[in-house]
Amino acid sequence: MEVRQFDDLGYSLTTIKTDKFKTNLISVSFQSEINRETVTKRSLLPYVLRSATEKYPSKKEINTYLESLYGASLSTTVEKRGQTHNIKFYLSLANEKFLGNREPLLEEGVELLKDVILKPLVIDGGFKEQVVEIEKRLLKEYIESIYDDKVSYALQKLVENMCEGETFSINSIGYVDDLEQINGQTLMETYEQMLNENQVNITVVGDIDHDKVYEIFKNHFDFAHRSVNLQVVDHQDKEIEEVKVVKEEQDISQGKLNIGYRTYTRIGDEDYLPLLVFNGMFGGYAHSKLFMNVREKASLCYYCASRLDNYKGVMYVYSGIESQNYEKALKIIDEQLKDMVAGNFTDKEIDLAKKSLINSKLESMDQASGMMAHEALNKLLPTPLTVEEWVNQVNSVTAEQIVSVAKKIKEDTIFFLTGKEVTE
Repeated sequence: MEVRQFDDLGYSLTTIKTDKFKTNLISVSFQSEINRETVTKRSLLPYVLRSATEKYPSKKEINTYLESLYGASLSTTVEKRGQTHNIKFYLSLANEKFLGNREPLLEEGVELLKDVILKPLVIDGGFKEQVVEIEKRLLKEYIESIYDDKVSYALQKLVENMCEGETFSINSIGYVDDLEQINGQTLMETYEQMLNENQVNITVVGDIDHDKVYEIFKNHFDFAHRSVNLQVVDHQDKEIEEVKVVKEEQDISQGKLNIGYRTYTRIGDEDYLPLLVFNGMFGGYAHSKLFMNVREKASLCYYCASRLDNYKGVMYVYSGIESQNYEKALKIIDEQLKDMVAGNFTDKEIDLAKKSLINSKLESMDQASGMMAHEALNKLLPTPLTVEEWVNQVNSVTAEQIVSVAKKIKEDTIFFLTGKEVTE
């Protein structure tokens, strides 16, 4: 894997050369600070852009052209990373090196991205209302579907309550209440703001020529040079005076117990990698303390695990329990954390966590998206790490470092989604 960085185009272009794949993957990302007033419009925007362009005025015509590019695929998404909101376009297409007629497929793919992003279908100064209304309905259905997915819903409610008053509480996919006010004209304002003000990051992964890729993007993507340098990592914190407990009743059979913690450790901090190992031991894998002791031995949970958000410095424990086991589950989950703080773990547990972390990293590097993620993370580290250096540093984490990072973790909020018949 060979990485080059170009920063003289008005945007960041990262090219990753590898012979692992017979396809090329292109990612174009528009990054801004997350904002409650704009988040729904920004969540809707990429799907409207994906639906119609000047040259291909319908989703069907775009898809037909993608098929002609040897079955290329174009997808869009939005995500929250720390205190930023990201609109992303992904294009995956065959590498022309492996085509008999050697068509300029990469350049044709970039031209399509240019059409989608820079040449949308515009009518009377706004997006086509019919397209906007279709995508509004689909986004509304998606937002409402979260309510039916109780695992996702409970985690969303935990974050909203835990980070109340912080920008991190903003839901990245938007809000149903905002959709009614959005039309083709107001969405165009959001689009122009995205083009003119957002930080733009483009990454290309494949068996490519760095300089050729640079020339292709130089010829097709032109953004005004801007001095945007967004702070991705969210350093907003609070002192915890008492644990907030929020209970919600619904007509459900299985309770959802979610606990939020402040780790006070983020990407780029000295104890960032020890925290990853800690989480692997605590609740990140099937051999972790939460899985083995809460689910397997005590049989209190249908599932019980932990996950980190190191852009914010928080950790979530999420579990599915019989509602009457609420107090027991809280107690035994707390005992697992206290064991980590006290150093009550074995070298074998450390070794298993390290091996799982490393295996996950190496598996991710077998995918183009994993390579992209590794390089995006590197941009946030004081010193970029090769995969080998990352592995070596994980293997160097000590028991003392794990205990030290565990001692920083503070319980913040409990969110319990419970059935009506057992609530107090």
